[in-house]
Amino acid sequence: MMAFNRRAKLIVVVSSVLIVAVSLAVLVLVMYGRGQKDGIDDSSGAVISKTDKSKTKDKPKEPPLPDTLTVGYYNVENLFDFVLDGTEYDEFKPGWYGWTEEMQKKKVATVASVLSVLGADIIGLSEVENANVLKELQNQLDKMGVSYPYAVAADASGSAVTNALLSKFPIREKFDHPVDKSRPILETVIARGGDEFRVFVNHWPSKRQKESARLAAAEVLRRRVDELPPGTDYIIIGDLNSNHDEYAAFHTAGFNDTEGRTGINHILKTTTRAGPHASSPYRFFCKGELTACGDCHYNAWMDLAEEDRMSYVFRGAKQTIDHFILPPSMFDTLGYSYLRGSFEVFTWDGELLRDGAPYRWQMVFRGQQRYHIGKGYSDHLPLKASFVRASILYGDTSSTYTDNCDVIDPALVKGDFAVSVDGWMSGDSRFVVARDSRFARTGTHSLRISGMHDTENKTAARARLQAPGGRKFLTMSVRGSGNLSIRLRRPDGKWVNYNAPEFTASKSARYKPWKANSWTNLRLPLPPPVSSPSEDVVIELRAGKGERFAVWVDKVRLE
Repeated sequence: MMAFNRRAKLIVVVSSVLIVAVSLAVLVLVMYGRGQKDGIDDSSGAVISKTDKSKTKDKPKEPPLPDTLTVGYYNVENLFDFVLDGTEYDEFKPGWYGWTEEMQKKKVATVASVLSVLGADIIGLSEVENANVLKELQNQLDKMGVSYPYAVAADASGSAVTNALLSKFPIREKFDHPVDKSRPILETVIARGGDEFRVFVNHWPSKRQKESARLAAAEVLRRRVDELPPGTDYIIIGDLNSNHDEYAAFHTAGFNDTEGRTGINHILKTTTRAGPHASSPYRFFCKGELTACGDCHYNAWMDLAEEDRMSYVFRGAKQTIDHFILPPSMFDTLGYSYLRGSFEVFTWDGELLRDGAPYRWQMVFRGQQRYHIGKGYSDHLPLKASFVRASILYGDTSSTYTDNCDVIDPALVKGDFAVSVDGWMSGDSRFVVARDSRFARTGTHSLRISGMHDTENKTAARARLQAPGGRKFLTMSVRGSGNLSIRLRRPDGKWVNYNAPEFTASKSARYKPWKANSWTNLRLPLPPPVSSPSEDVVIELRAGKGERFAVWVDKVRLE
């Protein structure tokens, strides 16, 4: 009986195997017939269209990036969410100082309103708290009918704010580059259909710190861009807390702890010497020489007239601390190239300005504390520029930018104002310090100091002149009119005053009417060095109250 059962089970198994085999054979025949009907080539497996067997039926290809990309940048001045993380500034902690949920939504809506009219495809942002509030901003923009479906924020751990980026096109890669005791540099790669466009969003250390902190941030960025393959399309945008001519001003402002080197001008190489000598003035790289200079950069501020260069105002003085900095690859015949003249400071037809300065987010004092009132925008103005596919921009020609560089006399030195204000700064918001081509003792420009204070004697302009050892006189040429007094001192020393019109030494300032329609050459004895190891000389031009002040200065020397 047991033997019979074993034979029966064997018959059942064999029958089952035969049934499966026959079924598989039938299935193969059916699929073969269907394949012949639908056009599946059994030798290659390629899908062929029913209507045209000569064409391959692939997935739809991803379209390339558009021929023109417009990029914006905006330091939004502290965009926070309404969640307590513990890293917020006190005035942005939920419930503190008028920072209610309604106020927070107002701030997000205010930033979104600016971005919605900026007209950029890609927008770098600074002073964004985290990815959470960035998502809120995206949602608000969606409600306004302006969609940025792609967004990234740099790591914000341990910091109150960070850098971020919004894009209408896919962000394929994102890298954070840590900067010691500061916000990381955000690197993004926007890519579609074989095109790539790389954007570095920066927010370097503030000027509460000396230049070495910003130099360190520049070196992090420099190392990274040097790693990129030659010809890579990238742009550097952001708040670098450095003016475009920082090399000229940072010494006067007391930030120079780097032996005269700056992050923006020396590490990123936006400037070079105008002549072969150490005393030759610096000048900015121009577009026409970029393709030959390799690792230099062009600062887009150079596209604007001097009087139009401003995205920030500090104590009444115009600043250019927000930037678009472009490598040679943005001026070649491959990939994308910078659209000449497209760089602009965006004011929204003046909506973002009050009294000539950015209309910042408003807080008012109530007693000893400041409170949000829900008005204003940011203490910075947005920037934007456009980049066009080089094959369209240049057509079939092999030429790129052929702009002639400004010719600067290499004999001119610091104090001749050949390319910058050479470190001179306004001493009060009522006075303007600027280069001027109306009068020039040397070269093409002199320095003009102009303004008026109705009720107080004020410092109109000041500079800190670097003095090699053994210098005994300051020589300079002046002209103009006003109640002028010049004073000099060594660091930590006492002031010596030289009052117009005689310009003889005095212990006190006296403000007498003075006018000179031609250049007056001065030779002022320097105060003796004091205990400070520096032999630098601090100079101030003082303006007497109640009189219009307009003075030109040129050919400033220490002898």
